[in-house]
Amino acid sequence: MPLPEEVLPPAADLGEVLAARRSSYRYGAVPVPLPDLAALLRAALGVQRTVRLPDGRSRALSVAPSAGGLPSLTAYVVVRGPGVGLPGAPVPAGVHRVDLRADEPALVPVRGGDPTPFLARALDQPELADRAGVVVALVARLDTTLDRYPARHYRTLHVDAGVALGHLYLAATALGLPGVAVMGYDDTALDALLDLPEDQFTTVLFALGSRVED
Repeated sequence: MPLPEEVLPPAADLGEVLAARRSSYRYGAVPVPLPDLAALLRAALGVQRTVRLPDGRSRALSVAPSAGGLPSLTAYVVVRGPGVGLPGAPVPAGVHRVDLRADEPALVPVRGGDPTPFLARALDQPELADRAGVVVALVARLDTTLDRYPARHYRTLHVDAGVALGHLYLAATALGLPGVAVMGYDDTALDALLDLPEDQFTTVLFALGSRVED
C-alpha cells in the first residue's frame, strides 16, 4: 500500500512549532487523511540520506538519528475501524507496518479487522482507543542493536525512541494534528496485537487524531 509521494509538513518556523507543541487528547470526528499521515511519517521517521559504508554497502539514514545509524526502530500504525479507510486511499482498519526505507515507502498489512477492542484492553487509558483514529507504535529491534553493541546498549534503543517521538510531536504540530505520547499499556497484549517476534518490543505509542474543528 504505497504512501503518497512528496508530501511533507508545510514550511513552519521552528520556534513557532516548539511554542505550539502540546499533548492533546481532543481529536476530530473524521479519520486522519492519508496525505497527512504520510507527511507525518516521512518527516519524522523517513530517510534523510544514504551513505556509503567502508565495506562498499550503502545504508539509508533516518531523519531521526539512531545509535550507529542502525535501523533500531520500526514503526507500526494501528488504524481503528470497523472498515473505515483514511480519506484519499483505501487504508482499512487494522495493523500496518511502516516501511520507509524501501524504494517505494508503503504501509505493509500485518492484520486486518477493527483493532479498537484489543487496543482498549491493552491501554491503561482505554478511552484513547475510541478517540484516536491512528496510533503510531515505535518498536525497538534488539536484533540490529545488540548484534553490533554489548548488552548495555539496550538503553540506546530508548534514546532512539525518544528522539523519534520528539520528531513525531514536531511534525504533527506543523501539520496541525493533535497527538499525545502514551506509555501506559500492557506490553504483552500490545506486542501480541502487533505480532512482534521475541527480539522486538514496543517502546512508546503516539496517539494521533484529525484536526478539531472549532
